[in-house]
Amino acid sequence: MLSRINFRDFGGAKTADGRRIRKGILYRSGVWQKMNDADRAYIVSLNIQYIIDFRSTEEQERKPSNLPGRELLSMPCNIDRLTRDGLRPLWLKRDADDRIMDVIDGVYSEMVDMMVEPMRKMINLILSPGALPIIIHCHAGKDRTGFAAAMIQWFLGMDRDAIIAEYLKSNVFLMPKISKLMNRLHLFTAGLYPKSNLQAAFEVKEKYLLTAMKKVDEVYGGIDKYLMSSGVTQKQLAELRNLLLEQ
Repeated sequence: MLSRINFRDFGGAKTADGRRIRKGILYRSGVWQKMNDADRAYIVSLNIQYIIDFRSTEEQERKPSNLPGRELLSMPCNIDRLTRDGLRPLWLKRDADDRIMDVIDGVYSEMVDMMVEPMRKMINLILSPGALPIIIHCHAGKDRTGFAAAMIQWFLGMDRDAIIAEYLKSNVFLMPKISKLMNRLHLFTAGLYPKSNLQAAFEVKEKYLLTAMKKVDEVYGGIDKYLMSSGVTQKQLAELRNLLLEQ
């Protein structure tokens, strides 16, 4: 797909019962980089109906979503401030990688609760007639978007190792951009800004998603009950499975 903006279909995988998640109806993306003409033309060709923006209102106002679709919907999850406040004391410290990853891990645990309402809204939209195809996105398309995509894949019965592998693809897409940013900051701060700190903050790690999935299991009682905790019904979940899985 479009690796520059971390854009890809998150369907296509087989599930435990041998069915396959439908392709061409659910996409994920970031908005970190500007699209070029080829990027935009490709997305336009997909006939996207709705763009779901998981970023906070502040983020959305600062950098409006530029992904092409019929309508943009805001479903904010405000982890940006939580992340920023946790990382601020660590940016200039040496050998802070482990502490930075602990902060991100804690953010993922909090995000499980914070994403309950956006997940409900997303499911209701998916089930609305004529709503598909849909793009979900946040800033880099790796944390809030990665979580939402993983929860849908988990709910549909995709193998956990395959879910994690799909989640970790964001590193491949984003590392060229992160490397450039690390080099620029290192130069502008005369070496005072440790490169490893930025890498630790921006890379997705298997343990982050496992932390979130463990909380969904232990606190909510599993993925179905997690999705139902917001008011989504069993009937809606059955409809969601039928809609998103090939028959």
